[in-house]
Amino acid sequence: MDHNIFVVLTDTELKLPFFVTSAGGWEHQDNMLREGGFPDFQWIQCISGEGILETEGKRFAVSAGQGMLLYPNRKHHYYAVREPWATRWISFNGVQAEGMLASLKMNASAVLQLSHPDIVLQKLLEANELLQSKDPSRYIRCSALIYAIVLDLFMYSSTPDMRSRTEHYEQLMPALSYIDEHFMEPLTLETLSSQLRISPQYTCHLFQKSFGLRPFEYINRFRLRRAKELLLRHPEVDVKDIARAVGYEHASYFIKLFKQQEGVTPSAFRKVHRQ
Repeated sequence: MDHNIFVVLTDTELKLPFFVTSAGGWEHQDNMLREGGFPDFQWIQCISGEGILETEGKRFAVSAGQGMLLYPNRKHHYYAVREPWATRWISFNGVQAEGMLASLKMNASAVLQLSHPDIVLQKLLEANELLQSKDPSRYIRCSALIYAIVLDLFMYSSTPDMRSRTEHYEQLMPALSYIDEHFMEPLTLETLSSQLRISPQYTCHLFQKSFGLRPFEYINRFRLRRAKELLLRHPEVDVKDIARAVGYEHASYFIKLFKQQEGVTPSAFRKVHRQ
C-alpha cells in the first residue's frame, strides 16, 4: 500500500546525531524530478520492477536488491522503466549524518547493490511501524534504527560493479581462521594466500576491502588484542613471555607496537586495568 509519514520533531530531537524526517513506500513509484533536490538524506530501496536515477551528471539503473542513497539539496530525477516499480524509503538527517556517511566512504549520491536486502528492508518496515505508533520513545528508537541502517549499508552494499564488504569478508574466512589458530607462529603473506587459493596481491586487496588494513596490520591488531587478554588474565607472567605467546620473538618490538596502538606500555596497561 502507498503511504507517506512525515515527522514533526522537537528541538531536542533535532539535536540527535540522527533523526528520521519521513518514511513510506510506493507500490507504483511516481516519476520524481527535484531541481533543487530534497532537504534531507534519502535511502530509497527497490522492491520490484526497475527504474532510472539521474543525478550529478550520472545515470543509473535501479532494480530489486538495489537502492538509491541521495544526498540533500542535489538535483535528481528518478522514474520507472519496468513497472510496477515498487519502493520503500526513509529520509533522515542529524548533526552526525553527513560526517558518518563520509567516514564510511558514502560521500555522494549513488546506487548501491545490497548483498542482504532483506536485512535493510526489515529495518525500514520497523521504522514505519514505530512512526505510526504512539510509543513516546518512537523518535529516539528511530534514531537508533537509522544509525543501524547506515551501518548495514556500509556492511552489505557495494556499487553494482563491485562485491560487498560482507562478500569480501566471507571469502577471507579461511585466512582469518588460520590466523586465529596460528597467530603465535611466524606468518607470511604466501601462507595466508595459500589458504584462500588466490594470489598474495589479491589477498592484500581483500584485506583492504574488508578491514581497510594490510594483512600484517590486521595480524598485529589481532595479536595485540590477544596480548591484552593475557596481560590481564595472567598478571604474574612477564611481558617478554606474553610477547612470545602472541608471536613476537623480541619483546622490545612488541612493546613498541603495543604503545603505538594503546598509547601506553604493556606494563602500564596491565597496572591501570588491574586496578
